Amino acid sequence: MRKLGLPYKILIGMLLGAAVGFIVGPSIEVISPLGTIFLRLLRMTILPLIFFSVTSGVASIADLNRLKKVGSIFTGYWAISSLLAASTGIFWALIIKPGVGINLPMTEKIDVNIDLLDSIIKWIPDNVPKAFADGNIIQVIVFAMFTGITAALLAQTEPGQRMIELFTAGDKLMSRMVGIVMNVAPYGVFALMANVTGTVGTIALKGIGKMLLTQYVAYATILLIFYPLILKFMAGVSPINHYKNIFPAMVMAFSTQSSSATIPVTMECTKKRAGVPEDIVNLITAPAATINMHACAAEMPIYALFASQIYNIPLSISNFITICILGVIMAAGVAGVPGGGIMMSAVLLQIMGLPLDIVPWIAGVYVLIDMPNTMLNVTGDTVGMVYTAAKLGELDRETFDQPKPISAK
Repeated sequence: MRKLGLPYKILIGMLLGAAVGFIVGPSIEVISPLGTIFLRLLRMTILPLIFFSVTSGVASIADLNRLKKVGSIFTGYWAISSLLAASTGIFWALIIKPGVGINLPMTEKIDVNIDLLDSIIKWIPDNVPKAFADGNIIQVIVFAMFTGITAALLAQTEPGQRMIELFTAGDKLMSRMVGIVMNVAPYGVFALMANVTGTVGTIALKGIGKMLLTQYVAYATILLIFYPLILKFMAGVSPINHYKNIFPAMVMAFSTQSSSATIPVTMECTKKRAGVPEDIVNLITAPAATINMHACAAEMPIYALFASQIYNIPLSISNFITICILGVIMAAGVAGVPGGGIMMSAVLLQIMGLPLDIVPWIAGVYVLIDMPNTMLNVTGDTVGMVYTAAKLGELDRETFDQPKPISAK
């Protein structure tokens, strides 16, 4: 009997966990430490993996024009697709009207004091060890890119070559470590999903049910309409084959609710299953997991319209434009970890001058938003990488179209 592949073990673990959690109920929390251990093991590898993969990817490019080409193509994809995602959220919120007819009790106002300009300035680390200690992914990426560019400029010297070899070796070391950690993924995913369904699976959503429905419909529109159009007509590949290729990453993102924790699987799928060149994957994956959040771009405008409809606050055309742009900005500011959208929803509402009373309600059911949200975010990253590789004429289409057996890892 052929050995069952890891992606399918993870899927089975997720489905079994969901079923067991629903049957057992809240007492299933006793196994939650297993899921916590798995997430900690993944997070243990994230920052060094990001640093070495980005640094080695940038440093290995002797011609820095290569970096400009890859970066410019993906940046264009990010900007246009994120605006499209934000517009999708606004469209469905106007159609479904999730806040109409809902009365929420007044709650204490949440104090949010965030300066967006200051936050962008702080992407540049003034203390590199602190950036690693705090787990500040954006600062680590910025430092890694500067390190890689500097190493590339020194590539013709002996010290430069040694540094590039060191970064390449570190990348291979972390990839191997991730492979070891992934061996326990099915058990960790089982515990995570069991805890989710056991603790929130029977919550009566009541008034926010329509808001959740709006989120799901917006996500489905992006996943089933927009991505296939990009893949088919802009990248020239089969959308069905793409979803088969990156299926393991989608499952991991759905179950862990963390784009960052899914980075190792995302990189593995896009390199070995989707046929994207290794240097493109190394350059794009980490930044994409941090700023390319299509589901978040759609999610944030829905919160704004949800609040405006509940409290009967009219919005002008300029308000809609602002909400759309803020959706993209907020999505770029959401950390790739579970629940990052809760605080950003409060920031968006405060900027728009809308009541913050719905934030605790959002937080109460955010796990139900975050699972499909994260899966869509990761899927959007892979679509962007395939598009970039296809645009450069470097996509390995034979690998992309090759049927993936059940034993594939």
